[in-house]
Amino acid sequence: MDEIPAGLSAFLAAVQSRDAKGAAAQLAEYVILESPIADVPYVGREQVGNVVARLIDAFDEFTVTEIIVGDGYFAVVTNARIGTTEIDGVDLVGINAEGKVASLSIHSRPLRAVVELQNRLAPALAMPVLKVAEEL
Repeated sequence: MDEIPAGLSAFLAAVQSRDAKGAAAQLAEYVILESPIADVPYVGREQVGNVVARLIDAFDEFTVTEIIVGDGYFAVVTNARIGTTEIDGVDLVGINAEGKVASLSIHSRPLRAVVELQNRLAPALAMPVLKVAEEL
């Protein structure tokens, strides 16, 4: 597979244009989202669509910088901004036979930025706010 599937392109375009409904339309019914800010994966179009909508609200800017093509899987290299904080990410995306996003595994850095993102999302996702512990 040497090309980006239409469903993945449409999903990423919707996220970049802040269209949560358009992004959710490209999710498979039983999509799985693994995130660095949650202990357990989010499962299903409704749950994952809600998280994607919250992410869109949290980001001030979201840019796809590169897509690395595999056999049915894709590594989407991203950069996001929350205020003055930048988050670099690599999202591993699986596409099902219907061309829908079937799995998302989000990998982000640096840790301070991930914690800042988690703090923005915590109230909407009913999770405790995390803090970075520092030793001097």
